[in-house]
Amino acid sequence: MTVSGERVMGNDKGWILLWAVLGVLFMASGCEKDLSAATKTYIFLGHPYDWNDGYRLDPRLEKINYAEYDQVWLGGDVCSRLTERPETLDYLDRLLDFSNEHVQWTLGNHDVMFGHPERISRKMERESYYVTSLEGGITLLVLNTNLFWMYNSRPEQVQCEERQAQYQLIQSVLDTIQRSSHLVILHHHALLKNHKPEALQDAFNTNPDAVGMTCDSSDQFDRLIYPQLVKLQDHGIQVILVGGDVGMRAKRFEYQTPEGIWLLGSGINNSLKKENKPDYVTTFAPDEVLIFRHDPVKRTLQWEFVLLNSLLN
Repeated sequence: MTVSGERVMGNDKGWILLWAVLGVLFMASGCEKDLSAATKTYIFLGHPYDWNDGYRLDPRLEKINYAEYDQVWLGGDVCSRLTERPETLDYLDRLLDFSNEHVQWTLGNHDVMFGHPERISRKMERESYYVTSLEGGITLLVLNTNLFWMYNSRPEQVQCEERQAQYQLIQSVLDTIQRSSHLVILHHHALLKNHKPEALQDAFNTNPDAVGMTCDSSDQFDRLIYPQLVKLQDHGIQVILVGGDVGMRAKRFEYQTPEGIWLLGSGINNSLKKENKPDYVTTFAPDEVLIFRHDPVKRTLQWEFVLLNSLLN
């Protein structure tokens, strides 16, 4: 049974229905009949915009055949002025093909800050945070970290109902997931600063000390969610967080916590001209992207960082 197309959408009105729908997701994640023996390949693209054009991807990414990948995971900040013009989403659709539902997109701040973020939901036909299941035991939780409260940000008390709905979605997934082999959490802004070594603190473009999930300052991601992720890890579900707000200070991030949880990140910036470099850009190392290979029969998920230019041939 293939469940790659099933989704649960979070919103500010219907989250109370998640329990019933996630029960179906739980049952589907345990089905192993008729799985393809072929290894699946997923590509993750963090911060992939063209620094010289606010409405395009890095030109090298336009040359990739995305039909060769079973999943395309977008790590946010896809175009620097993405929703300002409706034709930008049409351009992305032509490249990535949203229609076959293989594109998963965790929104970055540049994806929503210029104009009309609702255009993304309409084009993708889903909300900005959701959960989907991939054949062979992967539960994929896609977050909208723009809804998180990065402490000291202003204004503080906005979109409270939507923030609460995303929190309820996260909690529902953690409460019901049992038979999956992996929980993969896609996010843009950095999470879990307190669980990263000092030497790796600067990899993400921002790495806040505390991340709040709702308008209640006590609802901190690290305090409430991380212990539950550890419990899943202890029960044999491999937890992997993949972030896309990377590329300005490092091209890759990879760290396994003492509890066994993997924290990954990937991003690019080589389209930026050095003479235009802002202060927060500290590296022009060759760009890398993150490639995952998933065996749905053996229920294994492996990954590697690959030079972007190597994919152009």
